[in-house]
Amino acid sequence: VLWYATISEGFRLGGSNGIPLCPEENPQLCALPHERAFEPDTTTNYELGFKSTWFRSQLHFNAALFNVDWDDAQIAGATNVGQLPYLSNAGSANAKGIEISTRAILSDSFSVYATYAYTKAELTSDAPFLFNADGTDGAEDGDRLPGSPENQFSMGVNYQTDVFNDKTLDINYGLTAQSDVLSRVGLRDNGETLPGYSLSNISAKLTSDAWSTTLYVDNLFNKYAVTSVRRSDADITTANGADIQRNYGYFINRPLTVGIKFNYKFEI
Repeated sequence: VLWYATISEGFRLGGSNGIPLCPEENPQLCALPHERAFEPDTTTNYELGFKSTWFRSQLHFNAALFNVDWDDAQIAGATNVGQLPYLSNAGSANAKGIEISTRAILSDSFSVYATYAYTKAELTSDAPFLFNADGTDGAEDGDRLPGSPENQFSMGVNYQTDVFNDKTLDINYGLTAQSDVLSRVGLRDNGETLPGYSLSNISAKLTSDAWSTTLYVDNLFNKYAVTSVRRSDADITTANGADIQRNYGYFINRPLTVGIKFNYKFEI
């Protein structure tokens, strides 16, 4: 059993959003003064965990607790005029949680693995000007951060055997799953909750000394999942009694995909 503790710091540059300043008359596709630039953000990261092997390395089990203090967090938003995407700063935030992973060799042919992570990510200060210049409907201390699922899980099974005397066959099945995520801080400013989903992949790989061929099936059960949102439904306008959808929409996962990969090692 190896115990460890780490403390580290992170830094990300600020900069310009590259959006022109709104004129006094007829503003279109432009930024208000507070939307034109964003400040650097920094993190202080703490982690305490252990790595372990058991039963003559037949079982591996690792776990870690982490805490990340985030100052001047850079958060994606959209301008008041034209709904152009831009970066802004949301005060301070914190992410804390636990990560667990394990791997077991069940026999000469079978091995399995599983991972789990829980993350609680939220603002730790009010950010009243995050979405608009007048400070109304801003974000508040305790609001959940967007894009971060609270629960993530994965598991897999591998079967390996020798075939045709001198070749190796690997069959792998993997499952990944996550809980829901928010599209905006604390569901404010027309934010949405994107449902959690799980995806399965399977592959069979035949390997020789110099080459390998892999048949794979991604998204085995053809699951449909929304992975992120472009803008928000506030970007849908109405004209002549009909809805006009401008830039609002969903990004979705890749559907069921079947393919073959071939690799060859050339001697030089």
